[in-house]
Amino acid sequence: EYVESRYESRVFFFCGKLSLNRQVTKRGLTMESFTIRSLRPNDEDAFNEFRRDVLNFDQQNPYSQNIVRELTPATDFTTRLAVLTADQNPEKPELVPQFAFFMFNSENVILGRVRCRTEMTPMLARTGGHFGYHVAPSQRGHGYAKNLLKFALGYYQQRREPYVIVTAKSANWASRKTIEASGGVLQEILPGQNTEPLAIYHIQLAAATGI
Repeated sequence: EYVESRYESRVFFFCGKLSLNRQVTKRGLTMESFTIRSLRPNDEDAFNEFRRDVLNFDQQNPYSQNIVRELTPATDFTTRLAVLTADQNPEKPELVPQFAFFMFNSENVILGRVRCRTEMTPMLARTGGHFGYHVAPSQRGHGYAKNLLKFALGYYQQRREPYVIVTAKSANWASRKTIEASGGVLQEILPGQNTEPLAIYHIQLAAATGI
């Protein structure tokens, strides 16, 4: 039986892309490489598998309903890429720019996604925050949420934001623990509108852990 005796991570963040090497000693040395980046035209198969994963296993997950609604339409991949590009410079004044990044392993499997907003509104500050992340259902339990959150913190740190706002449903303890472990400080819990209350966190980037 293999026993993990050492864990090291090295993070390199540049030009909207993060490469993460996890070095694990298990009676030897195993290297796992993770890259977080935008989707490319040749990522169609990986994206379709990620979509199937979410739609097959997250339909009843109360914390995944936004991404389930987003991925339910059978939109062709070229159109999806165009939508992601349009999201970076939205035409509607009530929308803010947002950039989607996907976490790939060395076998080009999508492990999760994080979407970063580059502007903030009073409503978003109390509902969605600066970013949201989602780990593929089949990939949970490996700490990938922390890697996605780490990427987002580095992204905003590069933008010289003093802090970020992150939200989680109040009973979503897995997400809340990930946020708190990364320096999140609870500001308030807001009552939901016919939904579960929402926990609002601030993460001071100068004090954030793991970036």
